[in-house]
Amino acid sequence: MNSSVFLIRWPLRLERLCSSTGLANKSCWQRDLGRISCIGYAAAVSGRHYASLPNSCKYTGSGLGTRRHISSETAARSSDAGDSAADNTLYATPGSATVFSDISRMDSLSPRQLRVLLEDAVTARVSDTNFWAKASSCAMSIAPQFKFFDTIRVLECFAAVRLDDRILVQEMVRNLTPQVHRMEPRHYIQTIDVFGRFGRFPEQLFMEVYYGLMRDAEKLYGSEYAELFLCLSRWEIRNPQLLAALCRALCTNISLLRYHELCQVASCARTLEVADTAFFMVLDEWQRKELQMLTLQELLDAAKRLRTQEIKWEPYDEALRKEFVRQTKEVKDAACIDQLADPFDCLNFLRLMDSVSKEFLLALTKWCEDAAHRPPTRSQKRPESHDLVHLYNLVRLVYADGGVNRYSEYNVDSTYLDKAILKFVTSKGGLQLRTPKPIATQYKPNRKYVYLDDPANPGKRRPPLQLAEGDVESVEADEAQKALQLRAESEHISEILDDLVCLYKTIPHTYQEPLPRGIDFKKPKKVSTQSCGKASFRLKPKTFRHKNVPATQTL
Repeated sequence: MNSSVFLIRWPLRLERLCSSTGLANKSCWQRDLGRISCIGYAAAVSGRHYASLPNSCKYTGSGLGTRRHISSETAARSSDAGDSAADNTLYATPGSATVFSDISRMDSLSPRQLRVLLEDAVTARVSDTNFWAKASSCAMSIAPQFKFFDTIRVLECFAAVRLDDRILVQEMVRNLTPQVHRMEPRHYIQTIDVFGRFGRFPEQLFMEVYYGLMRDAEKLYGSEYAELFLCLSRWEIRNPQLLAALCRALCTNISLLRYHELCQVASCARTLEVADTAFFMVLDEWQRKELQMLTLQELLDAAKRLRTQEIKWEPYDEALRKEFVRQTKEVKDAACIDQLADPFDCLNFLRLMDSVSKEFLLALTKWCEDAAHRPPTRSQKRPESHDLVHLYNLVRLVYADGGVNRYSEYNVDSTYLDKAILKFVTSKGGLQLRTPKPIATQYKPNRKYVYLDDPANPGKRRPPLQLAEGDVESVEADEAQKALQLRAESEHISEILDDLVCLYKTIPHTYQEPLPRGIDFKKPKKVSTQSCGKASFRLKPKTFRHKNVPATQTL
């Protein structure tokens, strides 16, 4: 098989080929290594060194046209090896595989293909300096052809492997500055972040970036406001005009911020030493309003997000946790628990916060008893076996303490949980559900009701309706009298109308006055003899023309 075809078809590991690229072509790229310095260290972000030469690489030929392939023995060994997820990174595109089989092909790549190649190299943790030197020289040769988003991504790739090429950065800045007016707000944030990682902020470029942000300050989304404040706080950019414009725009669009974004903006604004009292008053007022309007599921999502968030404002975070715990203590029935996307996920988070309440456990047992009757489909929420076991251990856990059996500290009634477990076991996890859970009695027209004991007061029955005989007779007499009165009124009205008709016919036509509204005897309507009032259709004589026959023949 041809080596190039083999390279394209075989899922080669990027780092295994690229780690030895510099060793084969080291003499050609010595002049490019002098200008490349390291940001911190020259290894990959993960700290793992991939530049060692593996024994599996077989070289044929020499010079720039060197092609490398992996032997069948090595391929079998690599397929059987249990590498980590990072080591199993494969080529993203066949173009990247072709370039890494022969590094001299990098000169023929377009700007977009070069950007994709560098992204693949970062994903595979390529740390060979000679490869990045060649990539830097190719990027500088086609720098005027880069779009602004490709330029930002190329610089991010060099920053990801912590390699600082000053000449490349200057060339990219010269190409990026005239294209700032085409950027979107997210591109401004990426530009600030990537040049902050290089440790330099070109004055002309950042003047255009700041003006662009001030111009588009009111067009940002809530997540973009949070990312921008975080980026400015990370690199300690305290431009007064930019911060003032952002604060004014954010006060106008404060409703775009979610709760975790609000916490991040409040913390970053204080880190940036924003001296706008009205801005912080708006943040505090919106935080209180947002906290009152959040549902239980939204509180859970915000609390989980804030737990892993890098920067947050502690007073807002503490208020959110208190509100979340308070609402979990106020749940009463299965309907409140059913609002959660995953009730047991909420239970696990409460255990992580050490805030499990007796009320929440009781409501959860009621929900399990109700949800155990649902079919086991993806569109239905129902407890699983491990969920019921976990809940049973919390509700009815028995442990020995000095020879004395002690029960769970929550002291929750397990009646509903026992019913849920019984239904789960007898239906084999819902696979043998015969009938759904009966619907509670509610009012419906023409429904026959069966009166049973009141669940709230089992010993009390509803008193029967008792009416005196006189009341019943008087009711019937009143109804009969009303019927007679209505009949008499209708007969009187019909007599008046008959008199009007007779009088109207005797008056000459020229002296006739208009009749009352709704009464018209001039045009009596005839009863239609056709169904639906549609016109009748008759068979028409069929006419046809033929050669030398101009007559019309009736069939």
